[in-house]
Amino acid sequence: MSARRIEQIALALIAVFMLPAGLQAAFAPRTFFVDFPLGRGWIAHDGDLYNEHLVRDVGALFLALIVVTLWAALREGLGRAVAAAWLVQGVLHLVYHIGNLGAFGTADKVGLIGSLAAIPVLAGVTLWAPRSPS
Repeated sequence: MSARRIEQIALALIAVFMLPAGLQAAFAPRTFFVDFPLGRGWIAHDGDLYNEHLVRDVGALFLALIVVTLWAALREGLGRAVAAAWLVQGVLHLVYHIGNLGAFGTADKVGLIGSLAAIPVLAGVTLWAPRSPS
């Protein structure tokens, strides 16, 4: 499989994985805060205060990144830059949650860390897919 095809698939998977969170946060921020994901309540688990503005902004940012990600999957030359952006977002998000797992049960810990690790892993696949010498 070519590096370009690997890049396209990895970027498309990032977009697919992030789309539900982006849509829910942007257009149903209260339910995102209280229920995400699938009624598990990972965001509001620790009694944090709801901030509609912040949640909508996060959703809008995710949707904007998804647009650029899909664009990069369709057009050559942008994939690695977009993957680098997702790598930064994903690693920082993952590191925060690894340090704040105390209130979660085992299933939620595994689900949270596994789902959060998927984004930097896919970004890494895009960045380090074998390239033919130019």
